[in-house]
Amino acid sequence: MFFGDLYRVNAQSSSVNRDFYGRDAFYLYLKDSITANKPYDQMARELITATGDSFEQGEVNWAVGNTVAMGPAQDTYDGQAVNVASMFLGINTVDCLLCHDGARHLDQVNLWGSTQTRRNMWGLSAYFARVRMQRQVVATMPRQIAKYIVSDNATGDYLLNTTSGNRTVRRPIGGVSVIPPKNPFANGGGIQLGESRRQALAREITSDIQFSRAIVNYIWQRFMVEAFVSPSNAFDLTRLDPSNPPPQPWTLQPTNPELLDALARWLQGNQFDLRALMALITKSTAYQLSADYPANWDVSYVPYYARKYVRRLDAEEIHDAIAKATGIPGNYTLQNSDLPPVQWAMQFPDTREPRSNGSVAAFLNAFGRGDRDTAFRRSDGSILQALNMLNSPFVSTRIHQNNQGSHVAALLVQTADPGTIIYNLFATTLSRPPSDREMAMFIAIFQQQGNRVAAENLQWVLLNKVDFLFNY
Repeated sequence: MFFGDLYRVNAQSSSVNRDFYGRDAFYLYLKDSITANKPYDQMARELITATGDSFEQGEVNWAVGNTVAMGPAQDTYDGQAVNVASMFLGINTVDCLLCHDGARHLDQVNLWGSTQTRRNMWGLSAYFARVRMQRQVVATMPRQIAKYIVSDNATGDYLLNTTSGNRTVRRPIGGVSVIPPKNPFANGGGIQLGESRRQALAREITSDIQFSRAIVNYIWQRFMVEAFVSPSNAFDLTRLDPSNPPPQPWTLQPTNPELLDALARWLQGNQFDLRALMALITKSTAYQLSADYPANWDVSYVPYYARKYVRRLDAEEIHDAIAKATGIPGNYTLQNSDLPPVQWAMQFPDTREPRSNGSVAAFLNAFGRGDRDTAFRRSDGSILQALNMLNSPFVSTRIHQNNQGSHVAALLVQTADPGTIIYNLFATTLSRPPSDREMAMFIAIFQQQGNRVAAENLQWVLLNKVDFLFNY
């Protein structure tokens, strides 16, 4: 799910239709890569350099997804450059710089970006000027199905000759109308003998310490909530080195630049083993701290990770937590897909599934899962979320004794002891036992309402407690 968000795995965006088969191929490529613990630098190189059939070679769909519609070819070259920088290096200023120089635009936002020119970023886009994406219609009935064949041409350049499209005009500068490939982030030695332009760029990107910093920052944020650099794709390259701090009034950007660099170099030395990185983080004292803080908390403590920071669960996690707590997983068919039915929302190949169940899709949308295109994932609360937890059929149908297989139904068969039922519902729903006060209160309710009604009500109440929605 995380990498699906990062690489925007979807069937259709506002710019391009990968089709469900392209989406599925991309999803399976990422799933198989993570399952096999493929080194992250290898995965990045495969995505950046992929060629072939978008329905057969899942990694090809990364390039397909960077297509920019309604403009000249240079707009798509720019789209590739923007996503290389943002996704693999955590640098989002390239999108701005491909329209204009950084000076007088980024001066108050990004110190490194304020020194960069549009021409510098064109050099990054030029690495993609020989990429050919050929759309092939393979069926017209019962719906049109089209795939993409991606290859590298032997010739092709980034030309400064456009007056339309999604970016400002591209005019020759000082008589120069052809931009050669040049990495604006590091000097990697240029294109070597036998390399395609994309292969050269992939080699340079993945050997850059910033590549390692970026993925460490993404993974750290996922576990620790607060990233070293936030937003996590907003790195300022001039503000990262404690031994060379930026001029006043600028400050170092990361919350802990020494730890960020140490983890980045550790990851490089461990062959970009993401599983090992996650183990290192989760076994640390910092990760294992309690969310409780015994003294008075001050917001200035946040950069020091002085306690565990709570995180609202993502939409899919909430769905799966409800299904697990109630004992009734889903059963969803993926339309226009060869993927098998799934039980858990974390198995959905994109954030518009399940297209076969509008009620569940609406529930997930209410919790801000986004569409991986124009609406990105959010974790803020809303009245709509509360109403869904209170009234959605996805919740209400799972708490009843007459729903065969529900946790409530199983408990009522296993025991007639209210205390056992109460303890079990707390443990399976909130992952904690009831307090003495809670136990006494619910024992009285069970005696008043009877086991069936009280158990159903208790399950519903626990699902609607605020702490059910948060990771502590």
